[in-house]
Amino acid sequence: MTAADPSPPLLTVFTPFYRNIEYFEETIVSVLSQSFRDFEYLMINDGDPAEGATIEKRFADPRIRIIHPPAPLGLSGSRNAGLTEARGELIAFIDSDDFCEPGRLEKQVAFLRDHPHHILVGTALRYINERSETIGSRRYPETDEEIKRRLVLVNCVAQPSVMARRAKLIEAGGYTSEFPAAEDYALWLRLARFGKYHNLQEPLVAYRIHTASGKNLLLKPALRDTTRLKIAAIRRYGFRPTPAAILSIIMHSLMLLLPSRLIFWLFRRLVVAG
Repeated sequence: MTAADPSPPLLTVFTPFYRNIEYFEETIVSVLSQSFRDFEYLMINDGDPAEGATIEKRFADPRIRIIHPPAPLGLSGSRNAGLTEARGELIAFIDSDDFCEPGRLEKQVAFLRDHPHHILVGTALRYINERSETIGSRRYPETDEEIKRRLVLVNCVAQPSVMARRAKLIEAGGYTSEFPAAEDYALWLRLARFGKYHNLQEPLVAYRIHTASGKNLLLKPALRDTTRLKIAAIRRYGFRPTPAAILSIIMHSLMLLLPSRLIFWLFRRLVVAG
């Protein structure tokens, strides 16, 4: 889409970034080379504006649109800015150290076109390391009924794989700062009452596990916020306090007693085990 063509694209692909650009080129290439073409690629640069200029010069693709906020937004603020700035009816997320597998956008757009009552579609993940080597994979519950039955037990919607109807994300309140290390999980729990979910069983996103990532640095805060969210899901969002849900809360609380490095080691072991 160009300035001379005011019609909005069907889809906005969205990535927030903050100086975490070591793997970003691989991310961008994976998006721009997708078979589905009717999208803008929106980026919120919450770091150095020079990094945005480098990206624009390197790729020179009219689908790329980079927003430079006048003041730091943080992750939740950047994600909400993405929801506000996006022009597409649909929005697809991808983080700056992950990448899309070929055909990802085409398959998710096709699903949402064919299923008007579904408001979100995620996918399975392929886990990769710093060298983009596969170290594991994960599939999530497939159907709306399965996802919502398990959502209070575990976050079974993978943020970087999500494509959703943007208006519904906004209607559900977007990302909030109440649970800053698990803002995506909080949104999925609140959004659940607005429509149906689905997870494609094909791994259409490569999710990078590396020691310098926020995924590593935020594991313990994420565990703490996830525990609080499970309680909120039961008290506020109408999820049932099943024995499995209560046990999950207890187990997460016990894991908080472990050192962060041990939590990350356990997480990587689970990834490799699949």
